[in-house]
Amino acid sequence: MTLRHIRLHTVPASPWKNGAGTTRLLTEQPEWRLSVASITRPAPFSSFAGLFRQMGLLTGNGVRLFPVSGAPPLLLDQPGGVIRFSGDLPLTGAPLNGPVDVLNLMRPDGRTGPDLTAITPENLPSDALLGFIAVEGHWDVMTGQQHYTLAPGDILLSEIPFKLTVLKAGQIAYAVT
Repeated sequence: MTLRHIRLHTVPASPWKNGAGTTRLLTEQPEWRLSVASITRPAPFSSFAGLFRQMGLLTGNGVRLFPVSGAPPLLLDQPGGVIRFSGDLPLTGAPLNGPVDVLNLMRPDGRTGPDLTAITPENLPSDALLGFIAVEGHWDVMTGQQHYTLAPGDILLSEIPFKLTVLKAGQIAYAVT
């Protein structure tokens, strides 16, 4: 198993074409992609036709996504929250009161595949994971015989599912299941 321990601040950021943010690519697998977007000001989101998107809040006060069609906006304003939407939905994203970092999980639309799930001390992962992302608090975890202390922004990622045992829970994390 190739399990990687990633510290988000060490992952290089690529600027968006519109200049309103950056993206840090964490992994790109044949059937899914995980990245972190830093959004600094209101701007149109890129279209990802044929993909299904899931987004979770990592830092900041949140983001509101406004569909161009005039449909009700999507709001992500709590760490541990997840919003789901079609990648080809034309949207403008507006951070709430300052910059935000959001976790983006994308997979082919219409197919089952990885899902983004909020993890709390009351809702610890029981299934095998492809990823675990610490958001709030420190998480002491084990995978096999390897112990990790994960701070906010620390990530465990693998191409194949792995079991995670939580020794000491932080407040909030995300799992890719």
